[in-house]
Formats: sequence, C-alpha cells, structure tokens
Amino acid sequence: MPSLASQPLVLVLGLIASLAATVSLAADEPAGRSATLEQPAAATIAPEEAVSRVGEEATVEFVVQAARKLDDKEVCFLNSLKDHREQGNFTAVIFRAALARFAADGVANPAETYLGKTIRVSGTIAERNGQAQIVVESPTQVQIVEASDPVSPEPADR
Repeated sequence: MPSLASQPLVLVLGLIASLAATVSLAADEPAGRSATLEQPAAATIAPEEAVSRVGEEATVEFVVQAARKLDDKEVCFLNSLKDHREQGNFTAVIFRAALARFAADGVANPAETYLGKTIRVSGTIAERNGQAQIVVESPTQVQIVEASDPVSPEPADR
C-alpha cells in the first residue's frame, strides 16, 4: 500500500497518463473534422434537368453545340443545343470581367475553345426567358470532360 506522502505523486502520474492518451486519440482524428461539417459536392446534372433546379448549386454536363462570343457586348454564350431558343437548352454565360479572367488563363475565345467539347459548368443555376443558365465568373467553373465529334461552327444568334 502506498504511503500517504506518495499518493499525490501517483495521482499526478495517473493524470499525465490519462492526458497523454487523450492527446494521442485526438491526433488520430483528421484535422478540422469536429470543427466543421463537410459540404456535399454539387450534383452533376443534364442540361434538360437544370431548369427544374433554379437557385441550386450544381454542375451541368453537356456538349457545347453552339457557341458565340459577342465582342461588341463583351459576352460569350455556350449552349447545349444548336438553337438557344429550343426548349431544354442550357447556357453558360460569360460576361466581360470573366472573359478577362479566361484570357489571363490562356483562353482568349471560350466560344472557339469549348465548341464541340463536352464540358462541366459549375455554379448557381438561374432562369432567363424560361431557360436555365449559369453565369460563369471564373475559368475554374468550366472543365473540359472530353473532346467529342466536331460540331459545325454555326453561330447561335442570341
């Protein structure tokens, strides 16, 4: 039986061992796990589905069937259908400030770069004239998935 004088030492050593075990267990957990909740990844959807998801964050995957950069208005449109007025068309819209970001990233004309390619566009889906669109603010929102068969470069009037 330990003497009365050694009991505080035993308590301190026990406390240190307990604390060391707690620190060791905490180190096994990934950093930040308990502090933040993981955000779900944005859903990847077809362009026809986008109009029913207005206001949501999503990634829309489509072949760019028609594309046009209007230099006078400093805007670019990437459309999922040859006729942008057709029901179910989805448009990625790139305005002036974002066009400058694309140019700085080596994409001087997104219409030429993405035409005929399968891309994924991420962002908040909006509605304009009954059609779904995402306004692209950064080149990081557009990802080429694969090149598809070339599409005849028929300009889409917008």
